[in-house]
Amino acid sequence: MNMEDKHVTLLVLLDLSAAFDTVDHRILQFDFEISGSALNWFESYLSNRTQRISIDGVLSNTFNLKFGVPQGSCLGPLLFSLYAIKLFKIVELHLPNFHCYADDTQLYIAFRPGDDSEETAALTAMESCIADMSQWKHRNKLNLNSDKTEYLLTGTRQQLQKVGNIGMLSVGDSRIALSCEVRNLGTWFDSKMSILCPINRLAHLLSILFTTYVELGNI
Repeated sequence: MNMEDKHVTLLVLLDLSAAFDTVDHRILQFDFEISGSALNWFESYLSNRTQRISIDGVLSNTFNLKFGVPQGSCLGPLLFSLYAIKLFKIVELHLPNFHCYADDTQLYIAFRPGDDSEETAALTAMESCIADMSQWKHRNKLNLNSDKTEYLLTGTRQQLQKVGNIGMLSVGDSRIALSCEVRNLGTWFDSKMSILCPINRLAHLLSILFTTYVELGNI
């Protein structure tokens, strides 16, 4: 839609490390005022969980898990989303739109290419948003993994040619370079949102699987 409006979109895909392990169980009672049988039901689901660590077959002592929700469970993404609602409110102060699925957070903002003031304003808004998010995450024991965070500019070829030198994006204490392709929830995006990008990735994967199958057959 932004491309049809002759705008370029700055898309940032944030990566959170061990996000599900940091959820504070008290949010249900204090932030959402859940009580009675409903609170007891959640407490029975989240309490009395333990964990051990295995290194080279040697197990550590068992310790209690006072934080976190089970990853891969039905309730895990829902409970994490409740936990991160305050984070979403921070995003709304800076950006008009964003997408989230559990701990996958996508920030984006559109601007008119060739307009230096709009490009600067878009980049500033994005970096300010990420900075405020990083402070909230630090206070709530969430870690923003800058090594796996990516950003992409999307638009038509003509629109992208008008964009100035945006360069690096500040994410926490790191500077992130512009990517040509990014992986997003199981598919791939390139700068022109071409269908060839995910097709080529899928073809490459099928080629690897076929080669592995042939090699295993020869064995």
